Amino acid sequence: MKRLIVIGAMSFLFLAGCEKSVEPAVQGVPDQTDGRITVINDEAKLAGRVTIRDEDLTISSGLPKAAAPLAFSLKLNSEITPPTVGGQKLQATSVVLNANFAYVSYNVQGSSAIGAIDVVQVKGVKNAVIRASVQFADTDVNTVFFDNNMVYLAEASGNPAYDSPSFVEALVSNGGKLQLSGNAKRMLSSYAATSVVASNGKVYATTGNTGGLYVLTQNSTLDVESFTSLEDARWVDLDANYVVVAQGTPGRLSVFNRSTMALLNTYSVPGATIAESKSTVRIIGGKGLFAAGDAGVQLVNLATGSIVGSLPRVTVSGLDPSVTVTNAVDAAGAYVYISNGEAGIYVAQASQALENLSGNTTVTLTTLGKLQFTSLQSANHVAFDGKQIAVAAGLGGVKLVDMTE
Repeated sequence: MKRLIVIGAMSFLFLAGCEKSVEPAVQGVPDQTDGRITVINDEAKLAGRVTIRDEDLTISSGLPKAAAPLAFSLKLNSEITPPTVGGQKLQATSVVLNANFAYVSYNVQGSSAIGAIDVVQVKGVKNAVIRASVQFADTDVNTVFFDNNMVYLAEASGNPAYDSPSFVEALVSNGGKLQLSGNAKRMLSSYAATSVVASNGKVYATTGNTGGLYVLTQNSTLDVESFTSLEDARWVDLDANYVVVAQGTPGRLSVFNRSTMALLNTYSVPGATIAESKSTVRIIGGKGLFAAGDAGVQLVNLATGSIVGSLPRVTVSGLDPSVTVTNAVDAAGAYVYISNGEAGIYVAQASQALENLSGNTTVTLTTLGKLQFTSLQSANHVAFDGKQIAVAAGLGGVKLVDMTE
């Protein structure tokens, strides 16, 4: 399953459509360890991994020469170098923006299972500050999510003492600081947990290959409320009405009623045909914004399954198409940010604000161009909240970008 992280990583995502919680920064929380997990709350130990950039970003031309100038500007605020654990440099796999903070997950290339997370304050401060970092000696962290003072992790471990390599873990967060007391862990089926999101007392997690969708109670033991077997379940998102799971090989969106968890429909969607790859989904305006791997971006009406908008996969001269798949996508208003692996991050504009409930009305997506970073390894994930873009750039760490219209 490690290939899933390398070419497509395991988002938000960020999930900007879910409830947001604000954590005021606190000081004086000690570092902690239990041998397996090491929590670093001492900001002085973490400050060296942050580089302040404050640089204007250009966007490569994706528009006709006669087109009007872009209606926004982008500034690279700062970059975060991945942590090194056990002598191995990790790679950023996912990032979620929530209120004042960015939460980042990491794992390591190869067969080893080593991971980490960062809690980064990105708003309410002049420059980005890593408030806390957690290192895992035996566990890949594939995705991360924050809700109600808990940080939730979708993980995979190579520890033979565990009943299953796949599990969800939760750490207590206090103003950006993390602690071991109150840590919860729930073993799941299959080889890796691929995504996790939490809201209103429930935790939703997907596991790939032979797994599916779990609904857990948001408590100290993460009790299993239900399980639905879903082949190659890659990502889960939710809004007030739906819970949607993105599946691969072939591409599908399984749509559940959030209140009853009854399966409403499973829609076939082009793409997501590459095994052990990443494909995120973002619910926005009653539509599923699907990172469809080899089929680029697909915008699906969740009520009917109709595809109302799309963008093809990026092709780049000199790069094998297998490393330029669309693995993550996020949007706010009319702007869409797309993670295309080694091809980097692209921005597109929709013909209307995507939050609008538009039914089967066609939405035109136009590529504006590519964000030009001086160095960017595989773009594994992207999060966008309307004001800020956060990129999980593999071995290139994290790029934090401010957007001004």
